[in-house]
Amino acid sequence: MEQKQSIKLPGQSLAYLLMCGVGVLAFIAIGPYSSRKSLATLDMKITKIRGHIEEQKVLYPLYKELLEKIQVKGSDILPSPIKSKLPRDKTEEISVIFGEIAERCHLEAVSIIPDVMSLADGSGLLLVNAVMKGDFFDFRKFLIELGGVPYLEHIEEIHIREAKGGKELRLKIWLALS
Repeated sequence: MEQKQSIKLPGQSLAYLLMCGVGVLAFIAIGPYSSRKSLATLDMKITKIRGHIEEQKVLYPLYKELLEKIQVKGSDILPSPIKSKLPRDKTEEISVIFGEIAERCHLEAVSIIPDVMSLADGSGLLLVNAVMKGDFFDFRKFLIELGGVPYLEHIEEIHIREAKGGKELRLKIWLALS
C-alpha cells in the first residue's frame, strides 16, 4: 500500500499564510465598496453638470435676445450739447418737450409736472416730476435723448417699478432756468 505523506507546516508559517489570506480577502471585500462609493460621487457630479448644461440650453436664447436688445443702433457717442438755460416764459412747454421725447422713445408719458415751488428758493433750477410707462430698453433711449436737452442740469432720482403694460418709471429732473 501506498503511504500518504502528509505535509507538515510549521505553526508560524501557517499563521503567516492565514494572515495573508485574511489580508487578500479584506482587500477583495473593501476594493469594490470603495469603487462603488467613488462611482456614486462621480454619478452625482455628472448629474449636476447635466443639470447645468440643460439650464444653459434654456437660458442661451434669452441671453442672445438681451444682447441684441442692448446693442446700440446708431451712434455710440452720447449727446453733449452746449449748456444753456431755459427762459422762464417757456416753462409751460416742458411737458410738451418731454412728452415728445418719450413718444419718440416709445414710452407712454403718464405725467410730466413742473414743480413751481422749487423756484421759490431762487436757485434758478426747476424741478420736473415725470412718470412714464414702457420697456426698460426704451427708457435707456429716453435717458440718452434727455441728455441732449441743453438746459438739463441733472437727474436727481430714478424709480423703476413693475406695472401692468411694462415698467413704471419715475424721474426727478432739474432744469436750469434763466
